[in-house]
Amino acid sequence: MSDPYREWDAAYLLGALSAKDRRDYEGHLADCEECSAAIKALAGVPGTLAVLPDDRALATLTAPPPNLLPGLVRSVQRERRRKRYKLAAVVAATAATAAVAGVVFQGTLNRNEPTSDTVVLAQTVASKLTADARLVDEPWGTTIEISCRYDELATPSERARGYELYVTDDTGKATLLASWTAAPGTTVKPATTTKLRRDQIKGLDIRGAESGRVLLAVSF
Repeated sequence: MSDPYREWDAAYLLGALSAKDRRDYEGHLADCEECSAAIKALAGVPGTLAVLPDDRALATLTAPPPNLLPGLVRSVQRERRRKRYKLAAVVAATAATAAVAGVVFQGTLNRNEPTSDTVVLAQTVASKLTADARLVDEPWGTTIEISCRYDELATPSERARGYELYVTDDTGKATLLASWTAAPGTTVKPATTTKLRRDQIKGLDIRGAESGRVLLAVSF
């Protein structure tokens, strides 16, 4: 039986889903590793669109729908492969030179890899909810990967609840980046992007979607 959500990843990242469809899809991501992996693979697409010149971005968005994301994704993948091949050639040349000189250089392969750091969000109120965030530097901003765990065992009366991720910038402004649902005993791993550079991000917090109450937070 085919997965009805298989083609929803692009619409989700571009914010094209309705509120109901978004909640349904985020619930599906909690149980589907394949769709979660697809979201992570496309996480940089919104940022890629954001840095295109206005005329190119407009032309891309007004192209026939079937050609929109496949072409963009292929372009991004080709660029990443080109960089990997170029880096591999540099590494090979460096390794050969080091062998002749009797010197071993460590860490050359990672020179051009994006830097990242992982932080743990602290509880602001007592709950069974815990989360950590991985922030990855990108040329156009930052990718944020969340791992949100609801450790309490599920009961017949317990329902899934909605949560929202906010980022606070260096001006003190808080902006909604992502929303998802989580039920007791589950781990949800949403990924999102922002134009903010890593040094412009001063805080992250997770709030209850219904109450707006801050449940977990971290400051930088």
